[in-house]
Amino acid sequence: MIFISEFCRKRLGFFACSGLLLISLCFYCCKPKQENVEIPEQVEMVADTLPDDFVKFYNAFHTDSQFQMDHIIFPLEGLPHAETSSDTVTTERFFWERAEWKKHNHFTDPSGQFDHWYEVLNDRIIEHWVQMKGTNMVIHRSFAKLDDDWYLIYYTGLRPKAGTE
Repeated sequence: MIFISEFCRKRLGFFACSGLLLISLCFYCCKPKQENVEIPEQVEMVADTLPDDFVKFYNAFHTDSQFQMDHIIFPLEGLPHAETSSDTVTTERFFWERAEWKKHNHFTDPSGQFDHWYEVLNDRIIEHWVQMKGTNMVIHRSFAKLDDDWYLIYYTGLRPKAGTE
């Protein structure tokens, strides 16, 4: 008789623990999930450092492909993407052609592998830099205000930063 009552007490504890675990799983699984809506990254620089018309241009440049093509001075001077991280800066001039251009989208970095920043050189020239963390690999773009409108005037694909080994 003692054996049966011990057996029931142990089983009762097992069922009680199992029931609590099941209830907590139900609460966890049944709560509404928050949706991860990915919003394209808007210009995130400090608002007082960039001109308002540049911020408006920058957002339109990355969302409207025709607007982008109309605001690039082709042939666009720059440098091509590097084949390897040891590629050195070429001594020949390089130009991006309209027919080979691939649309630039808003910079996003969900993995956190890049830093990016803007340099306002004056009221008519702004540079955008993207650097792979822990390396000297950068992307460089220069924008200029010409005749009251902004244009991409220089683009270097991902390659070692000039002047670094």
